Amino acid sequence: MNPHDVQLIERYLVGDKNSERELLERIVSDDEFKAELKKQRQMHRLLKYSVYSKSSEDLSSAIINKLQNEKKSVKSNKKRISVLAAACFSLFIFFITNFYWLQTPVSVGSISKLAGVGSSFVLGQSVTAGEFSLDAGYAEITLTNGVVLLLESPAILDFKNVDRLVLSKGALVAKVPPEAIGFAVDTPSANIVDLGTEFGVTVDTAGSSQVHVLDGEVKVKTPQAKEYENLYQNDARSFDLNQQVAVIQSQPNRFMRTLPGRRYQQPQYLHWSFDYFNEEFKCDGSGIKQQCFPAKSRTLEGDTKAPERIKGVFGQAVSFDGISQWLETEFLGIGGNRPRTVAFWVKVPQNFDPHQGFGILSWGLPDKLSAWQISINPLDVSGPLGRIRVGTNEAEIVGTTDLRDNQWHHVAVVLFGGDKADLSTHVLMYIDGSLERSYGKSIARVFTELHHPQSKPLMMGRNIAFSDLDNERKVNRFFRGGVDEVYIFDTALTQQDIHKLMRYNSIAHSVR
Repeated sequence: MNPHDVQLIERYLVGDKNSERELLERIVSDDEFKAELKKQRQMHRLLKYSVYSKSSEDLSSAIINKLQNEKKSVKSNKKRISVLAAACFSLFIFFITNFYWLQTPVSVGSISKLAGVGSSFVLGQSVTAGEFSLDAGYAEITLTNGVVLLLESPAILDFKNVDRLVLSKGALVAKVPPEAIGFAVDTPSANIVDLGTEFGVTVDTAGSSQVHVLDGEVKVKTPQAKEYENLYQNDARSFDLNQQVAVIQSQPNRFMRTLPGRRYQQPQYLHWSFDYFNEEFKCDGSGIKQQCFPAKSRTLEGDTKAPERIKGVFGQAVSFDGISQWLETEFLGIGGNRPRTVAFWVKVPQNFDPHQGFGILSWGLPDKLSAWQISINPLDVSGPLGRIRVGTNEAEIVGTTDLRDNQWHHVAVVLFGGDKADLSTHVLMYIDGSLERSYGKSIARVFTELHHPQSKPLMMGRNIAFSDLDNERKVNRFFRGGVDEVYIFDTALTQQDIHKLMRYNSIAHSVR
């Protein structure tokens, strides 16, 4: 039985009136379709062990007998038999499908990518029909029909089969290839059918839903409605349990649309431990492009007064005064949309002023969308103060954990690159090894400019946009607090790698 026939039967079973006429015609006029039913005899005999045994076994015999009648007899009683056959056949398929799925787990796909899920799942793990729950992080599931689902926790869904699922809580993005057109997502308040597209769906705890078309086309309706509405790219609708539909603004930045793939087996990296100082802080690590770059102390007065050295998480750390100190290197940074990971320990004072959050680490061009800077959020227009912030100049992501407690916290920012690398969809932030929820995400392509005459190399402790004019105006754009064990990798690290950095100060150490 081809996928179209299976979908046709399923549409009829869920009450799609548009499928009834086509189903009746198939049963009455298509001998191959009827012959396919006969092949179910052997499987159906298993029903004698199920809760449906008596009624369904009788039903099976009745159906098979009906379909073995002479073609002439079927034609002479076309209307009466076709209706009866359709009803019986639908019930028969319903019993067989439910019995088979209850007895044998049916694989609908496998987990292809993970981020921030802990040890709950592993890559390559099979996903079977039935309920699937994601309590933490993100998971990408590739279905056997080619559909790619990206789930954001907390999420609860039920795979009815490879072509249809029910999302009862959480958010997902579905990328549907042409061969899987017709893929359906149901929620407590909406029915969504793909027409060749990428779309996002959210369901809140009350059962209300939102559908955002990210690319292509879908059709949507409330569960009780007869007619679908077609939606196209940048269209969005909300649905509630009272069957009310509202036009809403499309928000593609609400959805994570991709996850990092495998990192390089032997990533290149730079590391500043701050344990060694002899007029400059030593850089170690494998180097990037066979080079390692020491960090030199700078102040507005032009001398080489180093930031104070304090006890760190591993050995010594540096403490910036938030007034005029910073460290500068000759490392141009990782440019364009290439993948990268920046990790470090940070200690933010409790009496921290917002203006002292700028520029823990930065490089690139201080112009729109051309920089790469990690800060403690100093601007309440971007999100809550004191949270980690990743910015590209006029676009940013702000986290939710308040770091202003005078304690050491581990921070890791991962960009997985590519031609469509976007700040809203291609960046993950980790605080103390846990995936950080974001308060706000700007939609902005990432392209860090390294080779403009005004581009700046890697600095620590100073805002990348600080200028001589700011100095004349006494505008304070420096970071105040402690920093330890700064790493820059030329690849997107996994959460396991980040846990190793936290625990062992190395990704090469075996986790026990």
